[in-house]
Amino acid sequence: MGDLKKRAKVAVIGVLIVSALFAYKASGVEFDYDFEAFFSENDPETKFFEKHRKRFETDNDFIFIALQHEPSVFDQTFLQKTRDFIRELEEDSTVIEVQGITEMEEYIKTPFSNAVLSRPYIHIDEPDKYEKDSIRIFSHPEISSFFLDKNATALLLNVKHKQYLSKEGGDNLKKTIDNLLEKYQFQDFKYAGRAIGMSYYINKMVAETGMFIGLSFILVIAFLILAFRSLWGLLIPLTIVGLSMVWIVGFMGVLNEPINLILTTLPSIIFVVAMSDVMHLVSKFMEELRNGADKMTAVKTAYREVGKATLLTSLTTAIGFLTLLFVDMQPVQSFGMFTAVGVMLAFVLAYTFLPALLVLTKPPKVSMKKNTETIWYRVLHPSFIWMLNHRRKLLFAFIALTGLSIYGSSLVKSDYYLLEDLKESNDLRQTYEYFDQEFMGLRPFELAVEVVDDSLSIFDYEVLSEMNKVEEFLAKEYGIERTISLVSVLKVANRTTHGGQKRYYKFPTKSETEDYVEQFQKYDRDGQLKILVDSTAKYGRIAGSMGDVGMRNIQKMNKKFMTFLDEEVNTDIVKFKMTGTGHLLDINMSLLSESMFKGLGLAVGIVSLLMGLLFRSVKMVIIAMIPNLLPLLMLGAILGFVGIDLKVSTALVFTISFGIAVDDTIHFMSKFKLELNKGKSVMYALKRTYLSTGRAITLTTLILIGGFLMLLFSDFLGTFYIGFLISCALLFALIADLFFLPVLIVLFYNPKKKKTLPPD
Repeated sequence: MGDLKKRAKVAVIGVLIVSALFAYKASGVEFDYDFEAFFSENDPETKFFEKHRKRFETDNDFIFIALQHEPSVFDQTFLQKTRDFIRELEEDSTVIEVQGITEMEEYIKTPFSNAVLSRPYIHIDEPDKYEKDSIRIFSHPEISSFFLDKNATALLLNVKHKQYLSKEGGDNLKKTIDNLLEKYQFQDFKYAGRAIGMSYYINKMVAETGMFIGLSFILVIAFLILAFRSLWGLLIPLTIVGLSMVWIVGFMGVLNEPINLILTTLPSIIFVVAMSDVMHLVSKFMEELRNGADKMTAVKTAYREVGKATLLTSLTTAIGFLTLLFVDMQPVQSFGMFTAVGVMLAFVLAYTFLPALLVLTKPPKVSMKKNTETIWYRVLHPSFIWMLNHRRKLLFAFIALTGLSIYGSSLVKSDYYLLEDLKESNDLRQTYEYFDQEFMGLRPFELAVEVVDDSLSIFDYEVLSEMNKVEEFLAKEYGIERTISLVSVLKVANRTTHGGQKRYYKFPTKSETEDYVEQFQKYDRDGQLKILVDSTAKYGRIAGSMGDVGMRNIQKMNKKFMTFLDEEVNTDIVKFKMTGTGHLLDINMSLLSESMFKGLGLAVGIVSLLMGLLFRSVKMVIIAMIPNLLPLLMLGAILGFVGIDLKVSTALVFTISFGIAVDDTIHFMSKFKLELNKGKSVMYALKRTYLSTGRAITLTTLILIGGFLMLLFSDFLGTFYIGFLISCALLFALIADLFFLPVLIVLFYNPKKKKTLPPD
């Protein structure tokens, strides 16, 4: 007795020392959001894009600012403020240039002279010319479609900033913009871009992570008070769960791993998983005390009978998360790895700190109440009788539900939007939608051009003619009204040479093209061509932007574009290849579900193998796995019937749900096997299991559901779906474990009786 208490004290001191170290490292963990982290590093498409932007520039290092003015932007005071705003903004050290029509000039060549004259698009200080200026601007599609909205009530400024701007750099630039907007007091404004989005996401992630932890603690405190009605029953579980969270975040701090968007759910998941371990062990401890055992015997019995199942559930849950390593996306892999580590760290605490506390503390008075006097017995006993009396009806009901779920799952579709993680009511998402509707949109479009004929360069007319075909297709069929390329520059040059007449904004003749190209190469003092053509003149680009129409629509448009290239473009001269951040996201998201479900299949296989080793019976493995596959089918049915698209967050739900839901089945089956090993009949063993384990799995499931429901308060739609769908899956799993698993055991499990030797 004294030796056991001494070891318990050593365990407590050791855990507290380790916890202090992890707490120190946890304080240094940072948050990070970079959607390019979702790109597969080993994918040829990613490697191609890296080479492409090294030749030219990044396709998303910009900020769009829309300055609104009613009834028209052609107002002298507004235009003067806009001009001053731009000039001050360009003084920021991170800003390369700010493009806006108040600063832009049109070049024209008159028919009476070879001189090229310039004139501003808007004569800001000459209001009497505004009407002619507006007519001229709207006659120039490359200007009006990008820098001015359709009703002339907003001007767009394209702020090009330094590439790969950090979170700190983005925050400073945003602060500069906010200060200037406040200074000039425009009627209204909106701005968006990668740096703005990154800052918003990280700040929101920090706030929501703290909110989830706080809400989870409040919820679990309420559950524990109801369950144990004592300070002991409150503090013991909370201590283990709290330390589990500190350990995993501290472990991330040791490895300098930041918290990404998906990992914001990590504290909530570890919270509920650790609570599950604690509840099963403490519930068994309390049960033994109620049966008359002394404290030390109760601790030993709890760990002997429930400990093995707790180890197995921790392993299966960790394995479920580790299968996410097969998804070739760094944020998903980090989520899988650190969640798996967190699960095992929670198990370590449940096997070291928890038994030490049980040994060193005085049990609560509630443990003196007999098991038959508890509310759980009064609920579970009649529930068990009802289940037995209706077992065949329940079997048919579950079969029908399975068929309906399979049909619903077949309706699931995959899609992806750049800002799908934000709810429709979110301000940032509404801002992006504004730019989609009123301007060209914020989704980058990038097309790589490669001259494959060794005798030609990108400046040759034959190559440029093929590029022109492609640009015309993009404008008519793809929705890219404004492109930046060598061809678009030629069109502007052609119009300039013909006195700025609208009808000459078209691809020039061969002789004109050769003349323009010669002029470009001769007078390109600022090196503007280098963002369109590389130094070898074998590679070029066609860039633009578009609305966020969704991955499914993009795939249809890409298919049509590929057909056009095969049929209409001479690919023996020049080749075109889709690339860019938007394109890579589409590719990775389309492959996501396939890799996710491969990992899920592997998890099911490994868990089945572990159960086979535990029960030594193929029939028992099948009986145990069926109730855990049904909730996954029901999840698929919810996605299909409600119309929720399959994407990162919703695909993750299946792996998380299986890894957590299978825990209850393992506890149920372990208790059942334990009772059978005591020589009990199947029916008696099932009843004892139902009454004993049923209480623990119901209580832990309610706590788990409550913990995940906290995620519904997130502004991130992906986090919202994770909370909602996992809660549904856990509820389905509980119903299956209480009303389907016992039915399968009663109807299909007939253990062989052990042979006994006849007496001498």
